[in-house]
Amino acid sequence: MNFRKVSDRELRCSVSVEEIRAKGLEVSDLLKRSEKTYEFFEYLVQEGQEETGFEKSGPMSVEGIFLNGTLELIFRSVDEDEAGEWEERENEEEYYEAPMPSLPDIDPENGEVLKLVQVRFASAGLLYRFCQLLPFAEKVPSSLYQADGSYVLILDLDNCTRSEIGAFCMLANEYGAQSTYGDLQASQVMEHGRHVCDDAVYHIHEMKPMEQ
Repeated sequence: MNFRKVSDRELRCSVSVEEIRAKGLEVSDLLKRSEKTYEFFEYLVQEGQEETGFEKSGPMSVEGIFLNGTLELIFRSVDEDEAGEWEERENEEEYYEAPMPSLPDIDPENGEVLKLVQVRFASAGLLYRFCQLLPFAEKVPSSLYQADGSYVLILDLDNCTRSEIGAFCMLANEYGAQSTYGDLQASQVMEHGRHVCDDAVYHIHEMKPMEQ
């Protein structure tokens, strides 16, 4: 992992998937507010303080995005007004906001519609790993195609909550080679790709783990 002090209020951290897993977490776990997630963020801040001289003063927020196998995190000190609001809402001494990946500009929980999503995978192994880790595979309609030497999943996320879409995006960034939003792009794969099967995410999720 690598740390950089940007200012007295901001600390940046780059942490690999292997380092996250060494702490008993998956990247998708960091979308959830849990004791393990909080402890992991606290550990990163402490390491960053020792390495860069950054001085933590009071509550901090954290934002993050997964890029090229690395989770890029930004820790920021919270001002008094924000801290007061969070203390009243959460009744906690400190507060960490789970990092969110880049998401489409929609809100499914308010009835907005998410267009079809396609995720390309460079290998069957990466496709398998993605489907096995997706915790809500049974509620996602999907079709699997082969196109341009890749495996392509086309998924409908309309019935997913925003937190579920966040978890999906984390896994897609981790295991997929490319993610594209849009019905037109999906229809091009449907027209020109070779259809493999429907309900692919659910069927692969239900498969027994591969023997080593």
